[in-house]
Amino acid sequence: MENKDRMPKEAGACDWGHKLILVVDDDEFIRYSMNRNLTAQGYRIKTMKDGFDVLQACLTLQPDLIISDIRMPRLDGVTLLQGLRNRPETRDIPVIFMSAFATDELMDEARKLGAEYFLIKPFPNDKLSTVINNVLSRRDSRKLTAGTEWKG
Repeated sequence: MENKDRMPKEAGACDWGHKLILVVDDDEFIRYSMNRNLTAQGYRIKTMKDGFDVLQACLTLQPDLIISDIRMPRLDGVTLLQGLRNRPETRDIPVIFMSAFATDELMDEARKLGAEYFLIKPFPNDKLSTVINNVLSRRDSRKLTAGTEWKG
């Protein structure tokens, strides 16, 4: 498992600095680029090469978000998402998929499994930032309101 936990030297443009994002891609340049971009925005980042590493790491890391490629060796993104959803301790971690090989069928399957968003590579950094902020905001809103429907 590749471990690149980096804290930014100064706070980025957002206030999500405490959030841990796992970036999963078999392409080293993609991992490097996303790590650099997201660290500059104030996120804590761990990069990994494939879904198998993520399933193992999630048990101890408890990330706030996973951004994953679809096509990877050992364990692809769809199988990773199925594995995450089948474990009580990981089923609520939001997942954003990215791929240069997006088809309607693949995007539909990802949506049905619970992926939050599907980015088609290449995508601009500002698009990624917007998607991440939206997904993390929704996740935090769900956490804040969980169980409140039972309160009088």
